[in-house]
Amino acid sequence: MNSLPESTKHRLQRIPQIPHVWEGDRLPIMGMMDNLEPELANNGECIIWVDGSEGFVRSMEVIKANTGPEAIVRALLKAIESPHNPAKPARPQKIVVKDRELQFFLRGVLQGLDIIVDYQPELPLLDELWQNFQNIRPD
Repeated sequence: MNSLPESTKHRLQRIPQIPHVWEGDRLPIMGMMDNLEPELANNGECIIWVDGSEGFVRSMEVIKANTGPEAIVRALLKAIESPHNPAKPARPQKIVVKDRELQFFLRGVLQGLDIIVDYQPELPLLDELWQNFQNIRPD
């Protein structure tokens, strides 16, 4: 996936843009979720998009670890078009990831949507959220 189809871009451009920054990443599940099929529970990843301005999760998806970067784009589109409550559909002004390859991939895919794609080595809100998930893991 080098770029989104034109019809998808037009659909997304009709969604209002908000002056928010979202953090996104793929994080290893490492047995945290017992209710998943064994392959996902032991070798899966969780894609999370968090609205850093509002402080809530817009989308969350569990995938196989060997799934390509297109999965993070699908999760982002879900965060934009049909986010978890209480969020409303919106395009962020900026997204931040902590993987340089993913940054460049997303820049290419999101061209024409007026979304800044930035890199930061740490994503404090997302890291804290993931740490909290790990702390509530049943033993």
